[in-house]
Amino acid sequence: MLFDPLGIGETLWRTGRDGERNFASGLAMRPRDLARVGQMMLEGGKAGERQIVPSTWLEASFRPAVEISDRRQYGFHWYLGNAAFDGPAGRWRARWIGAMGNGGQRLVVFPELELVAVVTAGNYNLRGRSPDDVFNEVLLPNTR
Repeated sequence: MLFDPLGIGETLWRTGRDGERNFASGLAMRPRDLARVGQMMLEGGKAGERQIVPSTWLEASFRPAVEISDRRQYGFHWYLGNAAFDGPAGRWRARWIGAMGNGGQRLVVFPELELVAVVTAGNYNLRGRSPDDVFNEVLLPNTR
């Protein structure tokens, strides 16, 4: 079980008309619990001293399997990319691994920065400022 060892609280799995859980987009959890998943990823599959997910599986899942665009790839269950941003010391690029949900929900891990970021939003099926803008214009420029 993944959630219990990470200390994740109550979650909600939405179900479809057939009564089956919607694993593609039906999970609702608190932002701090989603951040626990990201921290576990950052720590190579560990929660404290306990190995929850094999680090070799995570490493394999973080390798690009499909090119989506010139800025993004997809591994096994994770989006992958590089964020370009301006920091106090000049232009930087930071590799990221993330999960993306409808409405602007994001879990993004920046391994080299040892940073986990979670964005929850309610911009369902609408256009607007992207969580990527928050990362590139606010969060990342203030990390270095």
